[in-house]
Amino acid sequence: MAEDYSDNFLAKWLAGELSESELEAFKASDDYEAYKAIINTIDSAELPTADLSKKYEAFQTRIKTQNNSLQENKSSVKRIIPLWVYSLAAACVILFIGYRTFFQLAEYNTDFAQQQVVMLPDGSEATLNADSQLAFKTFGWKTNRELNLNGEAYFKVKKGKTFTVATTQGNITVLGTEFTVISRPKFFSAQCFEGKVRVSINGEKSVILTQGMAINVQEGIANQYNFREKEPSWLTDESSFIGVDISEVIAELERQYNIKVKGKALLKPAQFSGRFTHNNLNQAALTIFTAMDIPYRLLENSIEILSY
Repeated sequence: MAEDYSDNFLAKWLAGELSESELEAFKASDDYEAYKAIINTIDSAELPTADLSKKYEAFQTRIKTQNNSLQENKSSVKRIIPLWVYSLAAACVILFIGYRTFFQLAEYNTDFAQQQVVMLPDGSEATLNADSQLAFKTFGWKTNRELNLNGEAYFKVKKGKTFTVATTQGNITVLGTEFTVISRPKFFSAQCFEGKVRVSINGEKSVILTQGMAINVQEGIANQYNFREKEPSWLTDESSFIGVDISEVIAELERQYNIKVKGKALLKPAQFSGRFTHNNLNQAALTIFTAMDIPYRLLENSIEILSY
């Protein structure tokens, strides 16, 4: 005979929060394989929650109809499918709805010239810089604090389980600290403002950064350096760089002002150290291009690099 498992019990099972004794008892039950088989198919399903709710209502109606029919004909009709099977299926529909609702990724995106503060489930905080994307699972967060980042973000991490920022170029792992991560197609960087962080670059190189230490990775070459800032400069409307390729600096200028810089193919290899403001495009252009001896022309919604 099947056990009557509550939604809360099933949710704890999905989150990996059952005790060893609870899990062993569940695995020994008649229902375990049935629930497991249904959950194994959930990730490939594409039905939105609204449709699931409608299907569940229809399913309940079908069960009631079946039960009434069985009651009316119980003297002459042999019940082939036990009622508990229908109850199990109904519970799985509820579980399916909850799974799709709570296990979906929380996703945040910033546009050009935009920043956004994201409060994480444990009270940690992530501030996204312009043109950045952050995603993480909210359910079971306390035991699996992992996020996926594409772009740039500043993290203030509460102490707790290991906290990991995963990017396409490397992972940053901490317990509780403050740090920034930049993950762009051709540029990767991490700065530690407090505590200690472990930076793993493409699974090949691992370095430990403490307060005031940073690392840039360009064209596969890693460069460690020290800095004095107490927080990222872009939180106060400035972008700062130490030995960063000029093409990355110009790409950041485009993100912060939501403009296009034309003629980038004319750029010669060079590294830029300095900063530019986010609230005066003319001043920002002077700071970058004049300092690097790059001729340019400021247009209405763009900047054009001239031959040099």
